[in-house]
Amino acid sequence: MLNRIRRWFVHPVFEDEERTRTAQFMTSFSWIALSVLLVLIPVRLLLKTDKSPTPLLLIFGLTIVILIVQVALRWGYIKPASYFIVYSAWAIITALAWYADGLRDVAILGYLIVILLASFLLGWRNFFIAAGLSLISIWAFAFADQSNPQTPYHANPFGFAADLSGVFILICALIYLLISGWQRTLKAARVELTERLRAEEKLQKQTDYLTALHNTALGLLNRNELMPLLDSILVQACAMLETKHGSIDFILPDQVTIKQEHGIGAYEPFNGSYLQKGAGITGTVCETGQSLLINNYQTWKKSQPAYIRGGFMAMLVVPLKVNETTIGTLGFSYLDEKRKFTPQQVVFMEKFAALASLAIHSAKLDEQTQAEIRERRNIETALRASEERFRKVFQASPIAICITTLKDDRLLDANHAYWMLSGFDRETALGQTLETLDAWSDLEEHQGFIERIKIQHSIYDPDYQFTTSTNERKSAIALYELIEVNGQACVLSMFHDVTAQREAEQALRENEARMSAIFSALPDMILEIDQNCTLTGFIPSSEIQPLMPPEDFLGHNIRDLFPVSISLQTMFAVERALAAQQLHAFEYGMPPGEEVQFFEARVVPISATTVMMMVRDISQRKWVETDRENLIRELENKNAELERFTYTVSHDLKSPLITIRGFLGFLEQDAASGNKARLQNDVKRISDATEKMQTLLNELLELSRVGRVVNVLEYIAFEEIVNEALELVHGRLQSVKAKVQIQPDLPTVYGDRKRLVEVVQNIVDNAAKFMGATPNPLIEIGHEGALEGKPIFFIRDNGIGIEAKHLDRIFGLFNKLDSETEGTGIGLTIVKRIIEVHNGQIWVTSEAQKGSTFFFTLQTGPASQFVI
Repeated sequence: MLNRIRRWFVHPVFEDEERTRTAQFMTSFSWIALSVLLVLIPVRLLLKTDKSPTPLLLIFGLTIVILIVQVALRWGYIKPASYFIVYSAWAIITALAWYADGLRDVAILGYLIVILLASFLLGWRNFFIAAGLSLISIWAFAFADQSNPQTPYHANPFGFAADLSGVFILICALIYLLISGWQRTLKAARVELTERLRAEEKLQKQTDYLTALHNTALGLLNRNELMPLLDSILVQACAMLETKHGSIDFILPDQVTIKQEHGIGAYEPFNGSYLQKGAGITGTVCETGQSLLINNYQTWKKSQPAYIRGGFMAMLVVPLKVNETTIGTLGFSYLDEKRKFTPQQVVFMEKFAALASLAIHSAKLDEQTQAEIRERRNIETALRASEERFRKVFQASPIAICITTLKDDRLLDANHAYWMLSGFDRETALGQTLETLDAWSDLEEHQGFIERIKIQHSIYDPDYQFTTSTNERKSAIALYELIEVNGQACVLSMFHDVTAQREAEQALRENEARMSAIFSALPDMILEIDQNCTLTGFIPSSEIQPLMPPEDFLGHNIRDLFPVSISLQTMFAVERALAAQQLHAFEYGMPPGEEVQFFEARVVPISATTVMMMVRDISQRKWVETDRENLIRELENKNAELERFTYTVSHDLKSPLITIRGFLGFLEQDAASGNKARLQNDVKRISDATEKMQTLLNELLELSRVGRVVNVLEYIAFEEIVNEALELVHGRLQSVKAKVQIQPDLPTVYGDRKRLVEVVQNIVDNAAKFMGATPNPLIEIGHEGALEGKPIFFIRDNGIGIEAKHLDRIFGLFNKLDSETEGTGIGLTIVKRIIEVHNGQIWVTSEAQKGSTFFFTLQTGPASQFVI
């Protein structure tokens, strides 16, 4: 029993939030009204304020109405209950005033309650109906009192006070419920705003974390020594995870054993330890190549006893990969059982591990390079020692060798090859100085050579140019060594004649330069392919860059390099070209499925088993063809639009002309009959028609200027455009008491200030014009997201909205959804045209009685030349 009674005081709840809110309001108000009436009835009985039982019966009837409304609300009849309580209350209040004192009765104040209820529950139309009925009743009471004066009815003061108190309580309760409803709405909005701020804070935190990851990665990649690099990786990673415990493990060359290379914190005692793939968390990650997060390592089925004794609680291990091959792992741990790793940290550590892998791989390559350099230097040293030994047998060497003193450059000895190369005579040249023999043309250069040989003891000149005694120009590879002969410092000089080789090299370089110039001028990339579709040769193009270095694809099969569709085309073309020994061509797009770049491949056989494929970029040609098709399509659309424009203009201009023509005939009749009043009326109709025609022509002229008249383009803060437009429609906004909310920090756009102000002005003016009887008119202007790199702006209202079937018509010329409203129906056509010549787009979303939202994009900088 108590539960049934309690359910009568519980607010009904429905799936529709609006119905629930309305039902809660009506339930609260009806219980308050019922309480007031149940108090008012006994008070009137005790005070005996009524001479007849009719008022009490009417009040009792109002109580019955409220109870009926409560039942209807429980059954879900929200709208019928709203109509019933509003108009029943109005009828009972009217009857109470009629049986009491008419205009002087306190029941008249009840009309205010009825009007407020009608506006909140039934909308603006019923608000006006209730207000109109109340005004009619008031004036009816006035006329009745005037035509049939009666002795004023002086009610009992206490009864009057009781009635007035009841009405006052109901008005206060109604106001309280309305205000509390608005406050709940505001509170919900504040909650939503708080959630958004939290989401933004979380996003900012992620951004800061990624920035730290990027900066840390750059620091890692700049290190070349392996051990300091490993220590730096662990320190940086542990700092990001806020832990002191980390390790780096590498897979050994046998691809089975794993070694902990470096560890810090709780991992440090395990440095140098080994385990097998699949064992423990590290072995599992090395085996699967996937990250592994264990937040309760103590109970994990594959946990290692040593780690359990070490107090490891939560563990995170991510793989280190190079070219999709796992080379090791990064491991971290928390020893505090309250701390856990998160999936977000896993994602960040995987990214960090990718960069760390590159740094480790680079450091290892650097160590290998240094080892190779050391080995090469050892070989060169051994080679020099060998050459020193063999120089003692220089007489038998085909290389020109001579020995001169360091002090005065006196020629002590030379082999046969030297005399043949230099052209000197052995009998006359021995014992002479090089200056006497004129072997050095530049004495300063020779003095510099002496100083260098003293310091370096060995000089190698791979391109020594000299002139023989017979005036022949020779090229040689020269090697000078500082030696000691009989206690005297001497220079051992060796010359390998490479004159013929240099001449051949020069001819080869000139030929290669000619061929390189020819190939560099070709726009084609040339590939040599054998009958098995393996790439065996490559000549680069001046216009096409390969997706990978030649060493990465030469020797590989086409199936392994190209997507399936392109490889099939290529193999078919190779097969046909070899079979027919004729050229075979085909076209393809890259990447497959998107085709943003197009190529033409020409396959030509060069032998029975080899073809040459010349690939040319034909994207420009394809783009030109596409642009031509787009231009043709755009021209067709413009022609169709011009036809619609011509039809609409002729139709809308014909109407006022017909009006003028018809009333011109009436003017003659009116003048003949002397009917001056009718004559003036006909003249006014002709004037109105001409004004309408003038307005239409002015609007058409304005539309024609959009996209034709050149204006100065500039960078403008969109907020300035909005403020300027709001000043122009200030009067309209004031007339409907509309509130405008402007989102802060709006982007800067690029365009014509006057035209862009016209866009905002037209849309805001339409929003205010079609606001209807919305109790709290609101227009929101802001920015959300981007489309094709351009910011998306919106202008949203809570007016009467637009039915879905009319959304495609609103931007059409002279398309007015309501013929009774002011204007010509060309405003949104101008708006659409302005947005389009600014390289933007405009669209609208709307729902009847729930407002409309206009979206449009604008460019933020000069893209291409356009006119406004």
